[in-house]
Amino acid sequence: MKKPHLAATRFAEDFGAMEYAMKRSPNYRRKNKAIAEADWDAFAKDLGQEFFDHIVKSGVAKTLIGEPPRRLLADMQWDPPNPAPLSNVAQLIINGLCRVRNSYFHGEKFTGGPAGQWERDAKLIEEAHAVLKNAGEFAFYQLRDVGDSD
Repeated sequence: MKKPHLAATRFAEDFGAMEYAMKRSPNYRRKNKAIAEADWDAFAKDLGQEFFDHIVKSGVAKTLIGEPPRRLLADMQWDPPNPAPLSNVAQLIINGLCRVRNSYFHGEKFTGGPAGQWERDAKLIEEAHAVLKNAGEFAFYQLRDVGDSD
């Protein structure tokens, strides 16, 4: 990837647009909250296993699924030390897509690290963006198909 920061900016813009839409949807806005917040759990549930199978088959998220991102704990250790591959749609959305977004937004991408980390960060962002775009298209077509029934 020649310009990873540009790719990350595009991912961030699309992620923000998706959250904007989700917060305005009664189906994808967290319930029992004083503030409007996107409900990624509900979104993942509605995408279903079919979406996860589609992403696996397409091959657009091999690293994201096979070597998922970890989270940084308060003791500055990465958890889990050796993450298992993602195995369902909820993990793909929460532990994959949203975790990449959080890591990027909170400054944990493109900061150095061991050899190959810069390339891994770029790959994770690229793949998370592909998942995000696919999820938007998948959800749109699911909703459209529901509306087309007679």
